[in-house]
Amino acid sequence: MKKSSKPLIVAVTSLLVLCTIIILISQGLQLKYEELQRELAQLENRIKTERNQSVALKANYQMLTSEDAIKEYAIYELGLVNDDSDPIRKITLSTEDVAQISESVWNENE
Repeated sequence: MKKSSKPLIVAVTSLLVLCTIIILISQGLQLKYEELQRELAQLENRIKTERNQSVALKANYQMLTSEDAIKEYAIYELGLVNDDSDPIRKITLSTEDVAQISESVWNENE
């Protein structure tokens, strides 16, 4: 080989190595980009799911805190009486019932 061809071989080899390095870096960056795109899609799906759950929870909250639902729960579950339904309620007891109750209370206190 001549002396003048050695620098050309070194230059071509260096250029090939540089091109190989650039190609490898670009492939690595492309893989990283695809990975980040998949992660972004997963996060967007998670956000959509969380928003749907939030809407469902808000609707459930509004349903449970409506005045009708609260009144229904108070009447049927807690046994409370609606003040508007029957303003006058009377309890009638005979004197025998009162005497019997008084006697049972009196016996319990002794």
